[in-house]
This record gives sequence, structure tokens and C-alpha cells, in this order.
Amino acid sequence: MACKDTAGRARRHCLEWETQQRAECRNWRTEQAQRCDNWETTWEQRCTQSHTETEQVCDRWETERIQECSDWIVIFRWLCLAWTWVSTTVCRAWSWVTKTVCDAWTWVSTTVCRVWTLVTTVVCTLWVIVTTLVCRTWAFVLDTWCLIYCSLRRLLAPNEFWQLKSECVYGWTSAYRADLDTENCRLNITLRIRLVADEGVSAADIATVRARWEPAIEAAWSGQFRLRMTGGSCTCEQYTVNVDVQFVDNNAHHTVIVHPGSGRADMTNWYVNSTGGTAAHEAGHMFGNVDEYADSNCPDRNVTSDGSIMQNSQTGTVLARHYASFANWLSNRTCCTYQAS
Repeated sequence: MACKDTAGRARRHCLEWETQQRAECRNWRTEQAQRCDNWETTWEQRCTQSHTETEQVCDRWETERIQECSDWIVIFRWLCLAWTWVSTTVCRAWSWVTKTVCDAWTWVSTTVCRVWTLVTTVVCTLWVIVTTLVCRTWAFVLDTWCLIYCSLRRLLAPNEFWQLKSECVYGWTSAYRADLDTENCRLNITLRIRLVADEGVSAADIATVRARWEPAIEAAWSGQFRLRMTGGSCTCEQYTVNVDVQFVDNNAHHTVIVHPGSGRADMTNWYVNSTGGTAAHEAGHMFGNVDEYADSNCPDRNVTSDGSIMQNSQTGTVLARHYASFANWLSNRTCCTYQAS
């Protein structure tokens, strides 16, 4: 179904969007977490390196002062050593303080980085949830619209189909039964005709014309073209058409008066001598087709010369355009678009 295709594409788009955005959120979280880890590692190394260098400075200071103090006389040596101890202790205390501050900065900045990663990941995830929800809501709306639209279209394609037709001064009712065989991808058309014998027409005449007209109509209209799907997505990409003519006494789609001898036939008046081609032509009206020959009552009629059965009942054949009623019925019934070809 065309609208189902649209809704299906919308659902697929939603799924693709969700998958893509979730992947981007995961990638962002992974990349940002890696940045935080790299930041922490870098500052830990800096803090350690700074502490090590400061400790080395303190050690050199202590070693140099002790060597200097050893050259002094005893009383000043003790004062020198005391000064060395105090200054070295201050140096090492400073090294510890700077190391502690550096470690604290590393922890705080890394924590901020990881909190930022968490917050942005949550925001990203919420964004994906909200936008996906909106997208799926839209797909649901399309599905609902499709259900309503296709249900309304199916009302135009009942199995017992009829339609008022008119052309110029002419008017008639097109009627037939249509049944779908989705297993074999076949559209079965049943045309029920009641033959009423006019005065002078015997039961034997009726039996004779039935034997002539039934196979002629079925041969002319069955399997001439396929109804091929040109839009939507349905079980069958193409359907064959099978026409079954049934002459009945009741529940007929059309009533035809059979007159004796020969004469100019129309959809409801046939003659004992009417050929199978004439019957097939008149059946074309029953299927909703108009005449295609010149008529003074219809000066604007589209007159054809392409061998159409609706132009010449004796030598013409059924053409793709004459399946229009079948294609329209099938399109409405399935909610896909079909054309005869």
C-alpha cells in the first residue's frame, strides 16, 4: 500500500535515526571519557614530575649546605646544620603542599570533566528519546491515516461492484462481481446476465446464443493484459484477470432482451443472430467502457482507430485501457496502484 510504504519509511527512518543518534551519544561518551582519562593522566604525571624535581632540589640544597657546614668551626657548624635542617624541611613541606594542591586540582578538574561527560550523555540520551518518540508518534499518525484512507478506499471496491456511467445522451450502469485470489494473484470477474426471450425467440434459440456468447465474452476479456503494481507494496506485484460469464435467472448484474433475427444491438438488447464479437463489445459497456466509434449524438467522443473492440465489435480486440475499471477496483481494494499493461 502506498500510504503503508510512507508509514513504513517513517518507521525505518525513526529506527535509523535512533540507532545513529545513540551511536553518536556512545561515541561522544567514549571520546569524552578518554579525554578525561588523558587529562587525569597528564596532570598526574605533571604533579609527580614537579614533586620529584622539587624533592631533588631540596636534596641538593641539603647536601650542599651540609658540605659547607663541615668547614665551619664547631659552634657555627651546629647553627649551620640547624639552618640546613630548617630550610630543607621548609623546602620539602613546600614540595608536599604543591604536590597536594596539584593532586587536588587533578581530582577536581577530572571530576568536573567526568560529571560534564555524564550530564551531556544524559542530555544526549534524552534528546534521542524525545526525538524518537516524536518520530514514532508521527509514524503512528501516518499508520492511522493509512488505515482510515485505505478503509475508505475499500468502500469503493465492494465485491458486488456497480457504477453509474454516462456519455453524452447515453447513460447506463456498469456492474459485475470482483473477487481477489491473492494466493494465485488472480482477479476473478463474474458477469451475471439474465437473458429474456422476446416474442418469437424459443428456448432452443436461447440455448444456442448462450453457447455462442459465453465463450466469446470470456475469450475476449480474460487474460488479455496483466494488472501490474505501479505504486505501493502489496502481496502480488501483478494480477491476471479471469472473466467468468454466467447466464442466470435471478440476481443478475444485467438483463438483456434477446430479439429474433438480426438488428443493431445495444447493452440491453441483443439479437439471436448477434455474433460473439457483438456480445463481447456490449460486455465492455457492462464493465464500464464507452463506445469509441463516431456518433452524431456524441460529437466530442474520442473516436479511435487502433483496433479497439469498443470501436469495431467484429474485428477489434480488448486493449489495456479497457481494463481501467478492473485496475481501479483493484487499486481501491488493495490500496496499491495498479495499471493494465
